Amino acid sequence: MDSIIGKIEKEAEAEISKIEEETEKEKQQILRDARKRADDASAKKVAEAKKHAESVMIQEISSAELEAKKIRLNTQKEILDQTYRECLAALNSLQHDRILSSLIAKSKKEMPDAVYVYSNKRDEKAVRTVSGLSYAGNIDCIGGLIVENRERTLRLDYRYETIAQAVWNRSLKEIADKLFK
Repeated sequence: MDSIIGKIEKEAEAEISKIEEETEKEKQQILRDARKRADDASAKKVAEAKKHAESVMIQEISSAELEAKKIRLNTQKEILDQTYRECLAALNSLQHDRILSSLIAKSKKEMPDAVYVYSNKRDEKAVRTVSGLSYAGNIDCIGGLIVENRERTLRLDYRYETIAQAVWNRSLKEIADKLFK
C-alpha cells in the first residue's frame, strides 16, 4: 500500500507540478497581454498628445502669422495715409495762381457753357480775376475750383483733394509697391 500511496503522491506531485507550470505560463501570458495593452494605450495617448500639441502649435503659428500680417497691413495703411496727407500738404504749398489759370482754361474747354465758379477763400481773388465766370461762393478745400453750368445740373470738380484722390486711387498699387519693396 505504501507503494500505491507513493505512486498516488508521485502522480499528485506531477499533476501539481504540471498545474503550477501551466498556471505560471498562463500568468506570464496574462502579464504579457497586460503589458501589451498598457504599452498600446500608452503609445496611443502619446500619439494623441503629440497630435494635439502639433495642432495647437499650428494654430498658434497661424494666429501669430495672421497677427503679424495685420500689424504689417495697418502699418502700411498708416504710411500710405501719411503719404497722402503729405501729398495734400505739398499741393497746398504750390503757387496757386498758375494752377488756377490752368484749371479754369481746362474747365472752359470741357464745359463751354460754364457760368459759376467756386473756390476756397484764399483763392477767391485770383479766381474772380482769371475766370471771367460768376463767382458763386467759397468752398472748403485746400485749393482748386468747382464750375457749374447755368442750371447747376452739371458740375466739374477740380479741387486739389478730388484730383489728388483720383490720382491716388489710380496709382495706389504702384505707390504701395514702391513704398513697401
